[in-house]
Amino acid sequence: MANAGASRFGLYLVYALLLVFSIVFIIPLFLTASNSLSPWFSIPVFLPQGFHIENFKLATTMIDFWKYLKNTFIICTISVATTTLSSGLVGYAFSRIQAPGKKFLFMIVLSTMMVPGIVTQIPTFLLFHQYGLLNTFYPWLIWGLGGSALFIFLYRQFFSAIPKELEEAARIDGCSIFRTYWNIFLPLSLPVMATVSIMSFQASWGDFIGPFMFLNESNYPLAAALGTVGYTMPGNAAIVIQQVAAAASLLFMLPVILLFFIGQRFLIDGVVTSGVKG
Repeated sequence: MANAGASRFGLYLVYALLLVFSIVFIIPLFLTASNSLSPWFSIPVFLPQGFHIENFKLATTMIDFWKYLKNTFIICTISVATTTLSSGLVGYAFSRIQAPGKKFLFMIVLSTMMVPGIVTQIPTFLLFHQYGLLNTFYPWLIWGLGGSALFIFLYRQFFSAIPKELEEAARIDGCSIFRTYWNIFLPLSLPVMATVSIMSFQASWGDFIGPFMFLNESNYPLAAALGTVGYTMPGNAAIVIQQVAAAASLLFMLPVILLFFIGQRFLIDGVVTSGVKG
């Protein structure tokens, strides 16, 4: 009985902590929503001062919102497609192909996760500048083809848990290494593929530094445009209309929030199944 009571108390404590942390994370989002519905230049409060829905319309008309949104989708499509496929191919090679030095190379790949991305920004800028790739979307194509160490790790863990009999049967049927990956392993990896796609989409959707460094304003995605173009009073670039900016921020966050709720089951399944076998 004592153990049951202690277990129930621990469960209640976990739920209480989850509730507290949920409130902490929700408050900024709620304040943004409240500010987006308030009149211009009002002091941000917990509850909206009115219901000024026109702020959302102004958020899409005061700047070239739809052009920046189109650029965002272009960058996200390139990043998600290339990163998902290239990371899967490398993860398959690390998990199923026998080669000398494979474990050492895998450790090198994992070690790149410890290098902050900001450290490589200036060398990357100089490299793209030298090859004339600035103000184009080719950097995201190159980054995507290079894969991601985290995504390679997830794929490698998932593929390592697949029985060898499937691979041996495919080889007996005459499948090459790539065809075995494409026809058997890749269809089985839908959970981890969905996880990688969601995480890649979220990273590229909210990326601000990369587009700000490598693109001109005409090719900015929405994240860079909201942070630099801004919503200012006509004729006065120093006065920012915070309420319209808050409305634009909510519109910007909406696709990521919807994608998370739609794909959270795949996200959880992908992470769990990737940790089945080391």
